Amino acid sequence: MDARQVSNLPLNSRDTYQLLQLQPGVQGVGGSDLFYGSNTAGAVSVNGGRGRSNNFNVNGGDSNDLFVNAPAVQPTPDSIAEFRVLSNTFDAEYGRNSGAVINVVTKSGTNGLHGSFYEFLRNQSLNSKGFLDLRRPDDKQNQFGGTFGGPIIKDRTFFFASYEGRRVVHGISSDPVTVPTAAERAGDFSRTPFTGAIADDLVANILNERCGVDISGSLNYSDLFPGNQVPTACFDPVAVDIMNRFVPCPNADPGCTNLDPNVDPTFRSIPNDRNHGNQFSLKFDHRINNKQNLSLYYFFNDTVDAQPFTRFQAATPSLLDGFGNNNAERVQQINLSHTWTISNSTVNEARITYFREAQGTFLHPQRTNNVIDSCSTLGVANCFNGVTDAPDAFANAGLDLNNPKYGITPNLGPNREGVPFIGVSGGFTIGNNFEGELPQIGNSYQISDNITKVIGNHTTKFGVDLREQRFLQTLYFDVNGDYSYFGGSSNDPIALDGLGNQNLFPNYLLGLPDSYLQGSAQTEDVRGKSVYLFAQDSWKIRPNLTLNYGLRWEFNQPIYDAGKRYQTFRPGQADTVFNCQLSATSLGALGYTNPNCADPNSDSNAVFPLGLVVPGDKGVPRGLTQSYYNSWAPRVGIAWDPWKNGKTTIRGGWGLFYNPIEQLVLEQFQGEPPFGGSSLISGGLFNTPFVFQSGGTPAPNPFNGIITPAPGDNVDWASFRPILLFGELEPKMRAQYTAQYNFGITRELARDLVLSVGYVGSQGHRLLATRDINFGDPQTCIDLQNLSDINPNAVTDGFGSLQGCGPFFADSPYGIPANSIPAGFTLHLPDGSIVTGPNSQAIGLVGLRRYSSPNCKPVGGWTPDSGGGTPSFLNGCPTDGVPVFSSIFAQDTIANSNYNSMQVSLEKRLSHGLQFEIAYTWSKSIDNASSFENILKPLCNACNRSLSLFDARNRVVLSYLWQLPVPNYQGEKGKVLNGWAISGIDSFQSGFPVRIQSSNDSELMNSFDFELPGKPDLIAPFHTLDPRKPLPGSSPAQTGYAFDPNSFALPEQTADSTPLQLLGNSPRTICCGPGINNFDLSVQKITPLGERLHMEFRAEFFNLFNHTQFLNPDGNISDGADFGRVKHTRDPRQMQFALKFSF
Repeated sequence: MDARQVSNLPLNSRDTYQLLQLQPGVQGVGGSDLFYGSNTAGAVSVNGGRGRSNNFNVNGGDSNDLFVNAPAVQPTPDSIAEFRVLSNTFDAEYGRNSGAVINVVTKSGTNGLHGSFYEFLRNQSLNSKGFLDLRRPDDKQNQFGGTFGGPIIKDRTFFFASYEGRRVVHGISSDPVTVPTAAERAGDFSRTPFTGAIADDLVANILNERCGVDISGSLNYSDLFPGNQVPTACFDPVAVDIMNRFVPCPNADPGCTNLDPNVDPTFRSIPNDRNHGNQFSLKFDHRINNKQNLSLYYFFNDTVDAQPFTRFQAATPSLLDGFGNNNAERVQQINLSHTWTISNSTVNEARITYFREAQGTFLHPQRTNNVIDSCSTLGVANCFNGVTDAPDAFANAGLDLNNPKYGITPNLGPNREGVPFIGVSGGFTIGNNFEGELPQIGNSYQISDNITKVIGNHTTKFGVDLREQRFLQTLYFDVNGDYSYFGGSSNDPIALDGLGNQNLFPNYLLGLPDSYLQGSAQTEDVRGKSVYLFAQDSWKIRPNLTLNYGLRWEFNQPIYDAGKRYQTFRPGQADTVFNCQLSATSLGALGYTNPNCADPNSDSNAVFPLGLVVPGDKGVPRGLTQSYYNSWAPRVGIAWDPWKNGKTTIRGGWGLFYNPIEQLVLEQFQGEPPFGGSSLISGGLFNTPFVFQSGGTPAPNPFNGIITPAPGDNVDWASFRPILLFGELEPKMRAQYTAQYNFGITRELARDLVLSVGYVGSQGHRLLATRDINFGDPQTCIDLQNLSDINPNAVTDGFGSLQGCGPFFADSPYGIPANSIPAGFTLHLPDGSIVTGPNSQAIGLVGLRRYSSPNCKPVGGWTPDSGGGTPSFLNGCPTDGVPVFSSIFAQDTIANSNYNSMQVSLEKRLSHGLQFEIAYTWSKSIDNASSFENILKPLCNACNRSLSLFDARNRVVLSYLWQLPVPNYQGEKGKVLNGWAISGIDSFQSGFPVRIQSSNDSELMNSFDFELPGKPDLIAPFHTLDPRKPLPGSSPAQTGYAFDPNSFALPEQTADSTPLQLLGNSPRTICCGPGINNFDLSVQKITPLGERLHMEFRAEFFNLFNHTQFLNPDGNISDGADFGRVKHTRDPRQMQFALKFSF
């Protein structure tokens, strides 16, 4: 695309990378990348490739965001001379990624002075109200700037400069969020029946003390609170204070004065995103002599963005505003190139590029305070500081009444701390981003050199491209804590039915979370190098037949931390890097009984979890996986003009293309012990999360600032349990690659009119995906529940309470007394062994995962009486019953993809004032993971095979420029009627597939990874619906559904009613969500103001006809009434005006 198309086509927010989607085979990724990066114009799928598989260059130099591989250098449209996209089987000169190669060439100065200055203005008064918006969102946008270029030394040295400023205020509609009504705040939960029972003495005693009820033994909450009426005195005062301060009233009752329990509890808001930016670029071109030219390009962009919602974890639902992020980014690129025509047949191109991306403030919370100051100034004295509001209950349990370690202790100061992250299933989510802020500075260095040589009818080219990247960052992972209320236990006041049809506000207000996760800050110095070599030849066999062939070699060093502050998991391997520490606490917690520090080969040579290793351990390189040197990429293509008249060309090609692993993947290895902390506490109390609801020994609280132990330091591993490993790289990972192929015919139908028709296909191999290698064993859980049904006293939690088994119990302890398993009964253990009754020894299980407690020997691993009448775990099992490991997420190159398409384009080059292109794609893309965040079924990778999240079966895009054929009038009439033109982009696309999920944990893999692995059953044909119309059969009528949720159900229960099996039968994705029907139009009027000065007026309309274009619906069956419902739409009609002066 040339400068005319780039500067005249209507581009929303003037983002040049929107032009990518004008090409056949290119569409947006449809949210397939769950993390930050998938909502930018440059995040596209090209010919079945993933959204992060594209390579962006400006003036030939690297301009890729180092974190998520998106375009970081984005020149203004007025500074661009050419926008070039290469896709599918391009020459061996290009690579690094398997998607498209995008090269933006900026303008240069000439012997004449030329330039422009402009402003684009937008205001919400010009826009339409969205279909789901409460009101017309604020939309104030000013983009202003200019360009100026000319000679410094005539015919030798030239310059070109550009500037653009951005001042944007843009309203963003929130998800519909269910918040407590006035009745619920007053304790009236008549619409939410209690289903659980009190089983813990500490909880009973706390409620006794708060609200004066008499609880003895197990008691159903429905009996304790008749009619589901809870006296407000029973509420946790901290939970009430946090709710009153940060959780708004429903839109239907903004003052929370209506005590009718049937008030609509929905809250929606439209807070503003504020973006302020300045961009500057400067280019110098110098002709050294007739054979040598030098070019220097400098790009600078500063952006400050205040976002009302977090963007890092895009999958987080039900967010309330008030906990947004501040981001400040400075991007710079310096590009120096030298072109030398050595002879008439030889040309050398050398280039040096430096790229810097500094995000000194990235995802920094807009609301910061010491965690213990999260409550209101008129609030309570015990605000996450370890002080209980029930001193008698704590005293009876032998707990301290004031212990800071019972509370939240980031110890990072008021600028880094804030309100904990709190998620209530069926309700709201508040608090500072649980992923944590991430200030970072990335530097990329590139040196490349290419030589082109013409020898007869051969044009040969070969070259080298060397790159190094460095990324310094500090991740404040979940430093303020993360509470989850999901109703996973029968001891909860409300235990969810798996369908999300109930909110858990009673659980929240009583201060009884299901889990608490906390991490710590960690600093990394990430580095990596790449080497790319290529050789290619274009052989003109005959005047009408050309063969292109080449070979490329790529080496991408596994990214590593210079301080070796990564960890990974190798089953059965003991760490040797850190000192052997023999504290009694650590020994008992990790199950060590006979440590031997003198023997490096002993499994118990150090108090370090067996299997957790770091760089420097045997077989663990600093990049955690092997360096792969076998990335050879052959390329071949042919072009044939069968009739030798230049009007018909038949083309075909094939090639291999490789992908590096983006730096974001390594982000998952931060915040983990011993270089960070991540502890998952199940069943703690809200105000004192490290105190279990069951009482007993509190969980260890290791958090205290940034944890940076050096190799050889002692680490007390008793403090980090259960360890939740978000990342584990397989040791023998190989490079991701894609095989691409195409065949097509291009025909000139008339002068300036060209038709192209072709087949384009690709197959992705060894693509990166995630799987849980430490999931809970459903068969063990079923056996335990069956055993409890046969013998109600057979299964306990190991400390005196009866223990059932079911969803969300993968990290629970189990004690089975000797002789309690009947003859012939089979108990499957998580390690694969089997116990057949009767059992002569007691059995202890500390978690249901294969590696829950690596040293634990279940048979003989528990005693109901350890000598003092106290039950305990033993035989290598953690004595306190807390597992060593929870989920362990492995990143591995185990996914694949397949893409096939017919692509048609009809292009009319500019003549008679008209230029257009029509691009049509008919395609199908299938994979078992559409990005590395997608989690695979651990025992059957192929079972995830389904439509790609970015699959778009049909897509048509028309782009055009038309100078209206108005007669050339003179005088005043000419100033009014001459110079009119229109341009536009019209897009039509079938919908993206919907990701179908379940969070009821029937597969025992529900966790804190990127997405939910569970799936429901598809019990009826899938039917798409018009969200404007009522859901069939709903009473009263409910609208907003894009598919019928009644086509799905939770997986069938087992014979004994234990809802456990691996996954439902629904496909991972199902076709399809709502499509795209969009018209963007620009009307332009150019008026001469003299011989060289022109004024251009523009009126631009985005979504001209205000078509409501729904985004994909909620695909999680556990989201209750939201399942199948659309929560967002694409933008309604937006208008902007522009005035530009050019000379």
